[in-house]
Amino acid sequence: MHTIPKNVANCFAVIFSYELSDNLDGYSSMDQDTIDAVQFIDGYLGYEKFGDGISNVFISYWKDMNSVNLWKKNLLHIQAKKKGPTWYKNYRVQITEIHQDINH
Repeated sequence: MHTIPKNVANCFAVIFSYELSDNLDGYSSMDQDTIDAVQFIDGYLGYEKFGDGISNVFISYWKDMNSVNLWKKNLLHIQAKKKGPTWYKNYRVQITEIHQDINH
């Protein structure tokens, strides 16, 4: 599991909310491959994942928008996105800047 810095204020979060389909051929290996590959993108900070295994929210954290854009242009990530209509019943991607990060 990737660790998330204690303070991600003034960083960016990419929120990927999704529901898996019944056709998951190749999904598990691509999921692991992208998680392994993302750690080499400059500006990647970590991720969190919540859900029941079918409906999930995956949040990745980034130093800046340039880092987010590097990941968007990554060839493996592009290949994974092409399979989206097969693997997901529905999904939503949101990108937001984090202005404050309070930890207890």
